[in-house]
Amino acid sequence: MNIKLVINKTTIYCFLMIFFSACATTPQLTTNEAANQFVKAINQNDVQVLLRLSNSPFYVHNQKWESAKDGYGFVLGKRNQMIFKDNEKLSVYMNTLSKELKIDSVDGEYIPVAEYPRFHDDLGGFALEWESQDIFLFLRGMGDVEHIVILGVNRKTKKIKQLYFN
Repeated sequence: MNIKLVINKTTIYCFLMIFFSACATTPQLTTNEAANQFVKAINQNDVQVLLRLSNSPFYVHNQKWESAKDGYGFVLGKRNQMIFKDNEKLSVYMNTLSKELKIDSVDGEYIPVAEYPRFHDDLGGFALEWESQDIFLFLRGMGDVEHIVILGVNRKTKKIKQLYFN
């Protein structure tokens, strides 16, 4: 048996395996699937999946409900926005978020920004930043008020770019 022939055949087989595995495409998630997986990862405290599905930079908008000044009911309080540009800080935040935030619905409802009447009320000036994304609404639960989560998914990368919750 010729050693050169064995090495050449092995090299060719290795090259072909690498070539064909590089040509095989991994199926990409739809924006809806990405949003649903992100919510499931929040509910399961799976920070690794959250980071894998997150866009960089990652934007978080949140508002707390507070008593209305007239004493009747509740209103949304001040909007807060955080921007995470590095994975280390985002990882710490996602770890905390996934322990504190629970979402009842696991299948998001697609909502075009123009067709969701509360979008501009809830997000004010931030609403324009969401128009280039696919938006999905999830319910966190009902009590005295409706608690929601809205995810903005980058249409090209299929990664979560923005998160809003109240």
